[in-house]
Amino acid sequence: MPAASSPRLRFVPLGGLGEIGANCFALEQDDGILVVDCGTSFPQNDIGIDVVHPDFRWLEQNRHRISGLVLTHAHEDHIGAVPYFLRAIEAPIWGPAHALELVKHRLAEHDIREHEVDLRPAPSGTRYAVGPFTVEPVRVAHSIVEASALCIDTCAGTVVHTGDFNLDPEPPDGEPTDVERLKAIGERGVRLLFSDSTNIDVPERPGSERAVGETLHRLIAEAPKCVVVAMFASNVQRLLMVGKIAQATGRKICLLGRSLGVHVDVARRIGRLDWPSNLVIGAEHLENQRRDKVLVLAGGTQGEGVSAMRRLASQTHQQLRLEAGDTVIHSARVIPGNERVVHDMFCDLLRQGVRLHTRHSDPGVHTSGHAGRSEQAQMIEWLRPRAFVPVHGTLHHLRRHAELARSLGVPETLVVENGTPVAVDADGIRRDAAVVHGKVNIAYGGEVLEPETAKRRADLGRYGVVVVSLVLSSNRRVVLASKVEARGVPTLDEQPGACRSVEREIRSSLEHLGGASLELVETEVRRAARRAILESTGLRPVLFVHVLSEQ
Repeated sequence: MPAASSPRLRFVPLGGLGEIGANCFALEQDDGILVVDCGTSFPQNDIGIDVVHPDFRWLEQNRHRISGLVLTHAHEDHIGAVPYFLRAIEAPIWGPAHALELVKHRLAEHDIREHEVDLRPAPSGTRYAVGPFTVEPVRVAHSIVEASALCIDTCAGTVVHTGDFNLDPEPPDGEPTDVERLKAIGERGVRLLFSDSTNIDVPERPGSERAVGETLHRLIAEAPKCVVVAMFASNVQRLLMVGKIAQATGRKICLLGRSLGVHVDVARRIGRLDWPSNLVIGAEHLENQRRDKVLVLAGGTQGEGVSAMRRLASQTHQQLRLEAGDTVIHSARVIPGNERVVHDMFCDLLRQGVRLHTRHSDPGVHTSGHAGRSEQAQMIEWLRPRAFVPVHGTLHHLRRHAELARSLGVPETLVVENGTPVAVDADGIRRDAAVVHGKVNIAYGGEVLEPETAKRRADLGRYGVVVVSLVLSSNRRVVLASKVEARGVPTLDEQPGACRSVEREIRSSLEHLGGASLELVETEVRRAARRAILESTGLRPVLFVHVLSEQ
């Protein structure tokens, strides 16, 4: 039977393949489309971009066929783009209670009313229909509560998506990966497996979350003064342990950072964080507390510009000023690309005389929530898929994960990046025709930063800007007024004398034009200004020319 006549499933990756973050893919068959996760990622440069999300144009083109969106867990790289998705597409959303509570918070930030959105709790162990698909969330351990893998019945057979997972046997929330259910699914038969590739280069995931708790307890108990723990706000597993450590060491917890406050509030609201009501104090009460009785949790592990940690490092935080002898524990990993900013922050902390603990000095202060290579191999062996497509990683990560699957005897493996679908039918898996894809930059303020505008911002930052203004007589023979202003251009910036030199060159260049048209005058002014600036600075800044004529 030819492949075209057999039931066909398509896997359509829109984010998270060929990159870290912005995870989003769709499963498409003739009678419907299921979207899995809808996340954001960090911008790659500092030109005023707040977040980045996948391009949803392919989903918009097929909006009438979308049966729903299913969320695996509540990390921003899996739920952060939900408000942008909902602006274009009306669809029900299934997910763990924790994820849906955080989605509600994101919707409120975007002025989307909760009652306008169809949110459906889907705890692990349930089975529910999403159009023609049947979905079963399976509990997995991760650095957040209520994470799940997805077992999905499709026209091509059973598809499993591991989501973000690890095999920590004793996570602080008491809910390890449901190994027996995964084994049972494997026994039943898995047509296609998608699995998280983030830590493929880590042979064995070091330590466990409980071991991190033991390290933090020791460091906090030994600290003579104020303790600051910098951590990812979403790591409720670690928040559980920190609460117990604070009580055991007689310290009050103070939260610095809006995201931490949100995650603590949500976790307590759904019964996932059992901190006593008197354990937490407001930042405004810090000055009234003994420094050796305070445990501060701070956001901004990546040195973000306005974060609590960055302000503590630069001594600009309004509620807390660190002193020599205080302890700072960076209980997080440094996301690739953020190394320079984070290490600059570390140096600023050290200059204040604090006792700094990081993964470099104390490896036990953090462990990844993502499976290492040995755990990834175990997942493949339990599920024994006929075909394997790695997800969540750069091309390097994806290729290494596919190599691992082949070495374990998986018959079919395929590596694709965003925009390249995988067709699945009775004849096997193969690449399909590309779909529209890409990235959408959201500027501070919430508006889309179009590619051309983003390029202009980058050029302004890279080269500086020069503005030339001229007012000509009505016969365009005499320059009545002229001004050259520069910003960010060495030797011109804030140098009136150098700018006047450029003005003289422009005036001189116009002497032979006579009563030329405004267009010709503007062209000559631009040419003369570029030549004068290049001779003076050796640079070609962004140039704006305004020529007006006296009426």
